[in-house]
Amino acid sequence: MQTIFQSDFKKDEKRKVLELERMKKSLELQLQEMAKTVERQQEMIALAKKDPLTGLRNRQEVSDHVNAMLRADCEGAFFIMDMDNFKGVNDTYGHMEGDRVLVRFARALNTVVEEGDIVARLGGDEFVIFSPGRRDKNELGMKAQQIIRQIERGLVTPGRLLRVTVSIGIARAPLDGITYEALYANADRALYFTKNGGKNGYQFFEDIERIAERGAGGARPSSSLKEITSKLRERKMEGSFEVEYGNFENIYRFMERNLIRENREVQCVLFTIADDLEADETTLQRQLEHLQHAVTSSLRKGDVTTRYSSSQVLALLMDVNRQNADMVVNRILGRYRMETGKEAMEIIYDIQQLRASEGIC
Repeated sequence: MQTIFQSDFKKDEKRKVLELERMKKSLELQLQEMAKTVERQQEMIALAKKDPLTGLRNRQEVSDHVNAMLRADCEGAFFIMDMDNFKGVNDTYGHMEGDRVLVRFARALNTVVEEGDIVARLGGDEFVIFSPGRRDKNELGMKAQQIIRQIERGLVTPGRLLRVTVSIGIARAPLDGITYEALYANADRALYFTKNGGKNGYQFFEDIERIAERGAGGARPSSSLKEITSKLRERKMEGSFEVEYGNFENIYRFMERNLIRENREVQCVLFTIADDLEADETTLQRQLEHLQHAVTSSLRKGDVTTRYSSSQVLALLMDVNRQNADMVVNRILGRYRMETGKEAMEIIYDIQQLRASEGIC
């Protein structure tokens, strides 16, 4: 009898142990499921704060974050950046290529931001950076120039005549505003002046009133045409006509219109330093200066040249056929190699004939 009782007791104990283990496993599974649910919720919250294409913060997140910092009396600089000629990328190469350019733009920005900077994509080709801390205008101007250079280098597409640059407007807190909305509005006004001033540059909001007092073209009004034409007249007439890219675009489009009426041959040439990604910035800048000098000094007064990017030079050769254009290019490359000697880098080039009613070469 005692043996039977002990056996039943052991069986009962075993059942209890098995039940406890089952309950333990059930609780563990419930806890794991709850942890997964919390993790998914956290991921959803994080995704709601990010731009899905670039992975940067989105409009709502940067607005909330910057406003919180400003309420804590944080000083800083607000940069609003807009890509130049981005519509041309979508129109020429399609929206998939446009999305790839946006991703590369975001990566380029991430290489120049400092610890504590807040970077966001607001939508389209509009990006912002809020850089906390007290900085003078010279420091902020250097930061803007660094962004411009990095975008030029990061968005060069080998084999494609694709130029995407950046225009920047800058507002400072608390000088130009103590809320995100005020800083955005004022930086956007400064950006408008950058765009109107030729793009691929930057402007401070605090300076635009002084600029607005000048004429529409940036010059003070004059009642004398002789004075105006005297200022317009070129002082230096050696080699090709070297201009900023915005002016090059205008000349290009003017020539397009002329070709409709005149029987002229114009060749567009793009020179590229092929191994630019392997060179440091100082070396690349020095090589670009040598290349620019070789191009400018080898061409005629009626030809036009411009710096296209941190590793490229564009030229318009007037009244030249393709065969002669090849000869001109060989002369330029020979001069470049002679100037640089052993330091010469590989230069590749592409030539296209300018035709009426086409986009920028």
